Amino acid sequence: MRAYRAGRRRRREDDLLTAYSAKFGDALRRRESGLALRAAKVDAELAYRARGKFLASMNHELRTPLNAITGFAGILQQAQEMNISPEQQQEYLSYILESADLLLSHINTILEIADAESGGNKLCRRAVDLHDLIRQSVEQIEEELEGKVRILLDPGPALPLTDIDPDKIALAIRHLAEFLVDEEPLSIKLSTRRGLAGRSANFVYVALEADETEVDEALIEQALRVFDQVHEGLYRRIDQRRLGLPIAKSYIELNHGKFSIKTKPDEGVLIRFSLPVAANEHQKTAEMLAS
Repeated sequence: MRAYRAGRRRRREDDLLTAYSAKFGDALRRRESGLALRAAKVDAELAYRARGKFLASMNHELRTPLNAITGFAGILQQAQEMNISPEQQQEYLSYILESADLLLSHINTILEIADAESGGNKLCRRAVDLHDLIRQSVEQIEEELEGKVRILLDPGPALPLTDIDPDKIALAIRHLAEFLVDEEPLSIKLSTRRGLAGRSANFVYVALEADETEVDEALIEQALRVFDQVHEGLYRRIDQRRLGLPIAKSYIELNHGKFSIKTKPDEGVLIRFSLPVAANEHQKTAEMLAS
């Protein structure tokens, strides 16, 4: 009888403990949900404010070259009346072309940010030879940056085809190279490899390593927030390199890849990102392992 009563008491205690644990767990989950909701609200408010500041500054950035274009074009229209020499006319034409290039660069940046934020509406993924894509991108980058950068390729073993949008990844690589380039000529080591085993074998890994550039971690953290940019100097010029970093990160993640950037302990910056292997390449790997 005593054993029976003791058993009932233990069962009752166990039931009470179970009920208490369940209620305590529910309370913790509600607490965590509340904290997450408040954190999301704060993040949204900060993003909204940063977006407003960015758009106000970008408005200035667009108006400055546009005003230069219209101003110098108006002067050239009255070149004979104002007795402007041919040399001055050529100088004014150079100003117009430079301003037009700057304006086009700003517009392209805005379009890229909008595309990245909208989730890449025009994403066209297909099986791509990443080695070929990287080689073509490197040639174009070195030509566009006019000797400011030399990219040393370390392609490693043959890679499987990757399931990506080649245009978006080419833009991402260009933005990453521009971010790493400082005022002085720079060497960047770009290496590729496939994951060795398990889930990592379903991805190709790319690394960009620059030992000759110094980037503060706070700058990286700030640059990764698309609209929270630093405006420098009297004319509040936006640093295009910093805008390119979050765009590159977004394009890589839209292609189901992962992105990371960190400063090295001694000096330099290391950027790593992964891209998914094409579906038919998974089947080839499975067949090779089975055989």
